[in-house]
Amino acid sequence: VVIIGSGITGLSVALALSRVYDVTVVARDLVGDNESHGWASPWAGAGWRPHIGTSMADIEIQKVSFRYMWKLAETNPECGLKRVKSIDYFDQVTDENQVWYRDFIPDCRRIPSNKLPEGVTLGFEYHTVVVNPLIYLQWLKDRLLASGVTFVRKELRHISEVWDTVPQVDVVVNASGVGAKYLGGVEDKQVEESRGQTMLVRTKETTVICQSGHLYAYSIPRLDGTAIIGGISQPGNTSTELDPTLRAEILRRARQITAPGTYPEKVEDLDIVQELVGLRPGRIGGVRIEKEVLQTSPVVGMKVVHAYGVGGTGYKYSAGVAKRVADLVNDFIYGDELVL
Repeated sequence: VVIIGSGITGLSVALALSRVYDVTVVARDLVGDNESHGWASPWAGAGWRPHIGTSMADIEIQKVSFRYMWKLAETNPECGLKRVKSIDYFDQVTDENQVWYRDFIPDCRRIPSNKLPEGVTLGFEYHTVVVNPLIYLQWLKDRLLASGVTFVRKELRHISEVWDTVPQVDVVVNASGVGAKYLGGVEDKQVEESRGQTMLVRTKETTVICQSGHLYAYSIPRLDGTAIIGGISQPGNTSTELDPTLRAEILRRARQITAPGTYPEKVEDLDIVQELVGLRPGRIGGVRIEKEVLQTSPVVGMKVVHAYGVGGTGYKYSAGVAKRVADLVNDFIYGDELVL
């Protein structure tokens, strides 16, 4: 199996497949390329925060990922995952029946209305997992190398170039993220970049707080004395240049959802460790996880499993997507089609 892409999706898929198959990861950007804006994974927040208003299949992917990450945070604390208290605020949702995770996630309870910030219509607190991306990506790569996975640095212009690296490949997993928009033989025009800008700041805050609806804002402590604050999403914007004018808006949003005094009033008083800009690899219509036998020259007959379009939710979806992709790869290899 060849996996195109070494972001969080590609590495998670490799981990699931390497127990059974010979796996080669082919990518332009590899773990350690922490300054490259060509991929999104190093620039993420990140953590597991549930999405509501979604399909049952999507919810199942989220659940698989949560169970995996929750356990991993306890069994392998060096991997960059940590358990944490989290609060969700909604300013458009009023029906708690839409909050599917209230009976799933540990210690979940509804916050009384008189305890909600102004403008918030519904709130829940629970325990979840936060991720330090650079630590977790390296941990995954180390495990994969130890299990015999091969990494090849190569920028593919066309999916047919996979054959130049592994001529006898049985299945190709397309985990190319934004690259799926430009990769010859795929060229999915539904793929859409969305620019995000955040600040990593020093803080004593230890609770993840996020708000969605009219206000998009988050404060994600990494439990190491720092937190990612953000809430900037600019669909279609592909600039990776830092925009200094957004600093004040990022701080304003973080202050609006956190307790008074958590963050200072002025940007000048923030203890900024790093400012981050990344392009979230989204897709109009949602994530694509499906198998396909290509029918156009020069790749007629190539068996491909697509796994891209996760947007800003790559870490949250990673293990669930990997399990689904592994099932589809197995279908290709061990399928019940009769060949005469």
